[in-house]
Amino acid sequence: MVMQMKDPKNITEVCRMLGLTSRTIRYYEQCGLIRTERKSPTAPRRLNDENIERLRKIRFLQRLGLSLEEIASVIDSEEKAAEMVRAKESSFRKEINSMILHVNMLKEVLAAVEKGDRIYDVADRLEHPYDEDEMLRVASACTKLLLERRFEELKSMLDEELKAMPTEFYAAGWEAHLIPCGKFLSVGEQKIVADTVITPLHCEKKDIIILTEIHCGIVTGLLLRYDDETD
Repeated sequence: MVMQMKDPKNITEVCRMLGLTSRTIRYYEQCGLIRTERKSPTAPRRLNDENIERLRKIRFLQRLGLSLEEIASVIDSEEKAAEMVRAKESSFRKEINSMILHVNMLKEVLAAVEKGDRIYDVADRLEHPYDEDEMLRVASACTKLLLERRFEELKSMLDEELKAMPTEFYAAGWEAHLIPCGKFLSVGEQKIVADTVITPLHCEKKDIIILTEIHCGIVTGLLLRYDDETD
């Protein structure tokens, strides 16, 4: 059976389908990302199925944070697109960590102001924000509470944003990660990276890692990962 090619669609139809403007489509064409066609120099521009699909891919990759220049270099290769997305995720994670650090610094200053201190009185503390012994102590206490499933007590160690999450959220997340790992065996050697304590848990089937982000003795981030996902 011979497959019939669908007729190209005009720009107006495509705009309606994908929620784009004709100006955006023309710009993508100028960038070399798509190609329109026309029956004559005065006929309206049209798009075939292949280019409509490329438009969908472009819009999706833009939603993931890729620039048009980056999209142009990967749109014809699933493998390259996956590599670019992986690199973008890493870049965004670094930006988020930097933003979290600044938010924590602002919280520290505001807390001092609320106590009646001057904002500049906090400068020395912010120059040396990490007390490693204190970080290890806090991370160990969090790990103990998680292992003993004392989630309500755990919340007392968290900052206001994390504390606002219901206890059931932490219980469900812990169970979902730990159950597939099998029987818990032991806690591994902790490691500190910037404001985060990395605590490995050795289990029967699969190891798990707890990332405890700590600032001034308060847990500002708590994340669970399987060991093979952290590098």
